[in-house]
Amino acid sequence: MAANSSLNLVWLLTPDMASFNKVADQITRSPNFSNPSVKVETASSSIAVFLEAFRDLLWGARWILSPSVLLTLSLIIANAIAISVRERETEFAVMKVLGFRPNQLLTLVVLEALFLGVVFGFLSSGGTYFLVNKVMGGIPFQIAFFSKFLIPDGALWWGPVVGGLTSLAGCLAPAISARSVKVANVFSKVNG
Repeated sequence: MAANSSLNLVWLLTPDMASFNKVADQITRSPNFSNPSVKVETASSSIAVFLEAFRDLLWGARWILSPSVLLTLSLIIANAIAISVRERETEFAVMKVLGFRPNQLLTLVVLEALFLGVVFGFLSSGGTYFLVNKVMGGIPFQIAFFSKFLIPDGALWWGPVVGGLTSLAGCLAPAISARSVKVANVFSKVNG
């Protein structure tokens, strides 16, 4: 190695913390590593220092971006279910004439939305998990010491839970609308 060249990073694997402390002490006391000085630290502290620069970005993604996405999804679901309820007003009126109670109509709309939210939440998270982890082998994205990002196994249950909760939040107003359908008003609009 040339005298004016430098080495930026060296990984040294030790079996335990006591061995690490012994090696670190030898390196820091050695006169060969004093000019320029060598920094010795554990991998976890090195990664923590590197990721400190991204702390505000990660905080924003967790506490601003994620709730905003969930709110947007709830509004989209509410809009879709409201359109479905408006198109099915005659169906709900007929069901009321046949003896369905308002709370039964509300329950039907809520259960339909929950079913769709849970099933498609699982399909989207499961599909993403399979595509990224099994087909692609992870997303190659070099940041710090990470070579690739994988979708965690927990996504398989996060998807259905988030899908169900989001659809529940989005279906409440349309379900109340379906519950309060007026039979006389609906049948007065029907062309004979």
